Amino acid sequence: MKKLQRFIGESAVLLGTLCLVLLGGNVAAQARVRTKFALANYQEKKVKVVHNQDLYVPRPASYAFSPTYQQQGTFQTQPATYTTLRGNAPATLTTALYLPVTVHRSGDWANPQSLVITKNGKTAYVAYLETGSAGTGWIVKYDLAKLRQKFGATTTNMALIRRATNAASKGKKSPHQRQVLSAIKQGPKFDLGHGQSMALNPKNGQLWFTRSTGVAGKYGSAVRVSTKTLRPVRTVDYRLVNRNGVKLAVNSTLTFDRQGYAYFSSYSGKRALRIYRGTISQRGVHFKLVMQGLAYRPGQTHQSIAYNAKNNRLYFISDDAISSVPLARLLKRQLKPKDVRATAFASQREFEALAFTGAGQGYLMMNRGPELLQVSFK
Repeated sequence: MKKLQRFIGESAVLLGTLCLVLLGGNVAAQARVRTKFALANYQEKKVKVVHNQDLYVPRPASYAFSPTYQQQGTFQTQPATYTTLRGNAPATLTTALYLPVTVHRSGDWANPQSLVITKNGKTAYVAYLETGSAGTGWIVKYDLAKLRQKFGATTTNMALIRRATNAASKGKKSPHQRQVLSAIKQGPKFDLGHGQSMALNPKNGQLWFTRSTGVAGKYGSAVRVSTKTLRPVRTVDYRLVNRNGVKLAVNSTLTFDRQGYAYFSSYSGKRALRIYRGTISQRGVHFKLVMQGLAYRPGQTHQSIAYNAKNNRLYFISDDAISSVPLARLLKRQLKPKDVRATAFASQREFEALAFTGAGQGYLMMNRGPELLQVSFK
């Protein structure tokens, strides 16, 4: 009788596992909700524009590699540093962590798109696109506390991660390198879209990203990802369309404030910027246009948006340029030109994403080669 019960139990487990495989590894990921009109109505004539200082930075003709990469090669041991070229918010960028380049095969982790730092600063999530892919990617969870404190990856041994992952790609990792790699967890591959919108809602601890066709009025989706398995667990399809006929492409940037409200920014006209505020949940997606925008966005390339809970500011990131506004004044339509803080650099690097800890420490992710840089605003 016990053998029969064991057989039945094992068969049920196998059947359940088979179902998970057939459904893409996660049953919950197949649950979908649809929001037909995710954009609230508004009157265009009531939108106010703040005429902030124009520090617009055009996209470089070609992206540069880190100067330390050029000097030291892949296994960089010294931090790179960049300082503000112009603007009213002087800042310094200093390498905090060199991210992997080669993990399974040459250059396969060379295309990071978005960054999340947890409130306590101990964990980072990075979304990667597969090289040459139209949208396939994965999410990696980094144990920053372990990499810093146990292995000195941010101070005395900055080449540690890249040496460990490079050795792993050749099947030659040492016992010590195996320990280093245990602080890095890679999730499964799935449709990540552009991958530049991953954000963590601090109100409920949920990790979300959006997928967009880039076509106004077309359906895109908000996807919730498990912070444990790094797999999609919920998909909400939505159109940024309102009942007055306004149509936008589904947002490719995303952040959340400490109250759990979602934000994205979009470019308007030649150099202007608009901000949208709303909610993203398993029940649906809803956004409203914030009725005050900026006359001048930071730069040509629309890379990401970020929120700093410490100073309650929204940040807009372009290549070699970062602007920010106080959220409270923005929402009250009381923003003045002097409230807009902006800084421009001359790195010629690709600014992929900006994220903050709960204490307000900022980290900027750059590409070529991938790295996290600590941001210090004066």
